[in-house]
Amino acid sequence: MARVETVLSSIFSTIPELHSGQLGLLAGLLVGLCYWHGYRRESLGVLAACYFLALGIVPASARGLAVVQAKPWYFCSLLLATAVVAMLGRALWTRASVSAPAVAVDADGREV
Repeated sequence: MARVETVLSSIFSTIPELHSGQLGLLAGLLVGLCYWHGYRRESLGVLAACYFLALGIVPASARGLAVVQAKPWYFCSLLLATAVVAMLGRALWTRASVSAPAVAVDADGREV
C-alpha cells in the first residue's frame, strides 16, 4: 500500500514544489470562496492577479514569491483547478437549489 510520503515524492521532487502547490491550492480556495459568496468579478480579478504574479508578468518583491516563481507550474495548475472546481460547485449548487421545488410544511408537519 502506498504511503503519503511515497505518493508526494513521486509527484513533487523538491520541497519548494510542494509548497508552491500548497500555496496554489490555498489561493484557489480563496478565489472560490469569494466567488461562492457573490464576489464574481473580484474573484476573477484575484485569480488573474495570482496567476500573473506567479508567472512574473506583474512585478512583485522577489523575496515573497521566490517559492512560487521558482516553480509556477505547480502553483498555477492547482490555483486554476481549485478555483474552477469551486466555481462549478457554486453553479451546480445554484442549479440544484433552483430546480428543487419548495414544499411548505405547516406546524403539524403536513404539506400545505
